[in-house]
Amino acid sequence: MQITKRLATHPARQDFPLPVHATVTWQPIESANQKQGSLWRTSVALAAVPESHIIVPSFACLEDDYQYQWVLSSAVTADSMENTSTLAAITPADSAAHRIFMHACDNGSGISAKIDCWHTQSDLLAVTAQLTLWLPHSLKPPEQDLVVISLRPIEQTITALPNRLDRTRLAVPCPISQMQAEPSIAKRICSPTATAMAVAGQQALKYWPAAVQACLDPHTKAYGKWPLAIYWASQNMRLGSVEALADWPTALTVLKSGSPIVCSIRFGKDALPGAPLRQTGGHLVVLYGVEFDGESGFALVMDPAAASHAEVARRYPLEAFSQAWLGQRGGAYLFSPTQTQTARIGDVP
Repeated sequence: MQITKRLATHPARQDFPLPVHATVTWQPIESANQKQGSLWRTSVALAAVPESHIIVPSFACLEDDYQYQWVLSSAVTADSMENTSTLAAITPADSAAHRIFMHACDNGSGISAKIDCWHTQSDLLAVTAQLTLWLPHSLKPPEQDLVVISLRPIEQTITALPNRLDRTRLAVPCPISQMQAEPSIAKRICSPTATAMAVAGQQALKYWPAAVQACLDPHTKAYGKWPLAIYWASQNMRLGSVEALADWPTALTVLKSGSPIVCSIRFGKDALPGAPLRQTGGHLVVLYGVEFDGESGFALVMDPAAASHAEVARRYPLEAFSQAWLGQRGGAYLFSPTQTQTARIGDVP
């Protein structure tokens, strides 16, 4: 089963490479203790979801310093008690979460929170994802926003690959090796490094440190939390989403729009020929094209795990890369193909 729902307050205004399906309905939350800003809530219904599926929530808007939290609720059977699972609130770096947000927790056995997504442990009925948003500098709901819920099997076999007619190649992103960072964090910062390459264009190296700082999760002390990368991009006026992709046609649509994709990959020992990592349980790279030599297809990738900037550009066999990415969760950071206000990225300290 594979479903993606994308919503925005003004869908027709979104410069996004994939369809936005519906309008967000924001409901105000009244709070006697609210002294500034505004609180809002919306929800997305998913109906039934089978077991062994990943559910990836995503939110971004172009407001300054916003905070938000996702809660998933469902029933295992028609007469069972409700399951709920709460993800940790997403906040700006070094900011305390608003008091309305709850601690991350699971209640029930059907849903398991995995830092930035959920895994289903049994068949679920009437699934609803609820989003709570705090805008500290606005009394109105956001005008430029993107709410996305995507789900698919956690693992699947990829049999349909791109063919020669699908070949496409974007400009090579500015290469950044995460291994050139301070040794204490160098092996941990693939997510902000890949995001900087995908979002900041030829200025990526300059703004890489800011991306790293913004992606440090205060709860896990890790840098790989998917929504923090999307958040950093949004604060630089680049709307994006994290989604669980299931096939190549969707990915090719994004590439042909002019936007590279940050791909979450995992693979066993020596399963991805030419990779600087022999194996990984989770790593982020940038996909910027697909090409062919005769009948052999290759994914054009910027791999931040390379030892130097000069070695970041890689070419991976298409079948092996497909299994490492789309066969394993299919996590992807997707961004609008152009910056809506190019001056904002230069404001990053």
